[in-house]
Amino acid sequence: MSAVLTPIPEAVGAMRVATAVAGVLVLAAVGGCSSSDSNGGSASPEASVTESASPAESGTPAGKPNGVQELGPKRILAQATKAAMSARSVRIVGESPSASLDLVVTKDASDGTRTAGDTTLKTRVVDGVIYIKADEAYWTEAFNKKKAKKIGDKWVAGELSNPKLESFKQTSTMKPLLRQFLRLDETAQVGEVGVAQGQPAVPLTASIGTLWVATTGKPYPLQLNSSPDQPEVSEVAFTDWNKKVVIKAPPKKQTISLADLA
Repeated sequence: MSAVLTPIPEAVGAMRVATAVAGVLVLAAVGGCSSSDSNGGSASPEASVTESASPAESGTPAGKPNGVQELGPKRILAQATKAAMSARSVRIVGESPSASLDLVVTKDASDGTRTAGDTTLKTRVVDGVIYIKADEAYWTEAFNKKKAKKIGDKWVAGELSNPKLESFKQTSTMKPLLRQFLRLDETAQVGEVGVAQGQPAVPLTASIGTLWVATTGKPYPLQLNSSPDQPEVSEVAFTDWNKKVVIKAPPKKQTISLADLA
């Protein structure tokens, strides 16, 4: 019987940013064993960037002021969400003491790494199929030693619609992943314009953290920081907005179907 690939225990129920920004990172870094990927987790995603957006489109300082800082917190969040969801792509890099995430995501694809504790997974999503690459220790934990040997250095491929991969479904493409981050509670207040990711930005500060939104060009989210009193202090950066990227599936000879491991 094939394994159900689920979040590590600490991540169960922690998807909501209202609980902690770190919760999203841990859930995105689905794991469950204690050995790290031999390829490491610090490398940048392998998605090919084929075209950059113009400065005004990407929300860089060269863009015109958008006036978002004059709005109330709910309207700022709505504008940021609208801009984010209409973008072609974004790179999301998150760090917390227990987990990290480095993904390039588009509306229907993604590529990057997820780390929880000592466990690192490489993941790639193309055409509704997720490809997962990990070390032998991870696959032994998920299946057994014999199947881990069978997998070797290959990518395990499975349909995102497969219930066994439910934990990946909400963290593998733009809309479901961004929804986990772009949430604030009723305590949110608008602060003074400052700088986030090298760009002019306005902070929305709530009890669970601060979301920085670009005040030039499109009002893209730029950075999210959990508040100091959260269980884990974490930071998420949103960069490379609206670039055209190409994410390709691994060569077929380098993959093994999840169905073949049943």
